[in-house]
Amino acid sequence: MSLSGRIQTIVLVVSATLLLLAACSARKSGEPLPFGALTPADFPLELGAGFPVAQVGDAPSATVEVGQPAPNFAFVWEDGRGADLASLRGKPVILNFWATWCGPCRAEMPEFVALHRTNPNLVVLEANTQEGLDRIRPFAEEFGMTMPVLVDEVGALRSLYGVRAMPTTLFIDAEGLIRARWAGPLTGDQLAQFVTQLQTP
Repeated sequence: MSLSGRIQTIVLVVSATLLLLAACSARKSGEPLPFGALTPADFPLELGAGFPVAQVGDAPSATVEVGQPAPNFAFVWEDGRGADLASLRGKPVILNFWATWCGPCRAEMPEFVALHRTNPNLVVLEANTQEGLDRIRPFAEEFGMTMPVLVDEVGALRSLYGVRAMPTTLFIDAEGLIRARWAGPLTGDQLAQFVTQLQTP
């Protein structure tokens, strides 16, 4: 291929990527994704489920309170495929915010890993806050985290949910409503109680 042909190809790829990013960032909360949303059964079966990147649409007035709908957000893989919280309706979701430097996050992580492995009808999303893959990946390897580990490097998802302390966990029911919010580490027994509450109509 000639030099001009290579340049045109690069320009096309960059343009397509920028259009996709613009579509995702401009998407208002609740609008459908500009691509087909993956179901939990389609999530990559690998470490961190491939480490999708969290993307927050235009939802500046989101209310994050128990009994209210959970603000929507997307998480997108390197190949451009993705999902969003709205596409997970029908399944309860646990959204856990954590960081590698957080001792209590480390203490509770085995409970979330076990929960993910033993509850196929429950979606566990682990949102790392404001760190890069160079720190996230070794942590995920240590704990065998095969659930989606969302990369929220700029902290947009953390801001959307008003998370101040690490760890913080939200329990979202199958209808998309926040059923409980817990700041601080969870024991296995506490987590089991919240999951029971989450699955009770």
